[in-house]
Amino acid sequence: MKTPNVFTIFLNSVNSVSASTPDVCRFDIGSILNLAPNLINFQKQTYCKIKVRFFGIKAITTGTEPLVDTTAILFKINVPQPNSLETITTSATQSANVINSQIIGTIPTGEAGRTYSNSYYDNEYYYIANPFTGDIIITLTDEAGVELVIDSGNPWCAMLEVCFNDDPARVNDNSGKLNTNIIDYNLNGGY
Repeated sequence: MKTPNVFTIFLNSVNSVSASTPDVCRFDIGSILNLAPNLINFQKQTYCKIKVRFFGIKAITTGTEPLVDTTAILFKINVPQPNSLETITTSATQSANVINSQIIGTIPTGEAGRTYSNSYYDNEYYYIANPFTGDIIITLTDEAGVELVIDSGNPWCAMLEVCFNDDPARVNDNSGKLNTNIIDYNLNGGY
């Protein structure tokens, strides 16, 4: 993979627009072109891969803390994911129990009395729409999809890794036409 294709984003809930309610945080990452000049080569690319490389939260699983009886934290993003599904409970307004997923990370809490297939933090890439087109909203839920009950006393931080196709000139732009424009990797100094 070529270096220009990977972008890392450090998110801190205290820096979000809604810092007082860190279970749902909004960040404007669509306005960073002047900070990541190579991103201009990928801003029109429809899809990319993303993963949560690191996650930390000021909360524990004992006493009256917010993670009591929580097996895993689901890290969700409001960007479409064409190849991911999740189950939900059916209701009067929701007859199907499988929907498109917004999960891009699963973080085990290490809660006592639980068994984990892998208790280490080991997330893989998810295929999503390009997140560099405006605001993203990160939502933290428990394994049942219920938003965590956390407040400004429970800040979190995460490192996201966004990876674009090795050859951005060969990406279908969803119009049915293959984009064959040559990308200049030496733009803005390049690598």
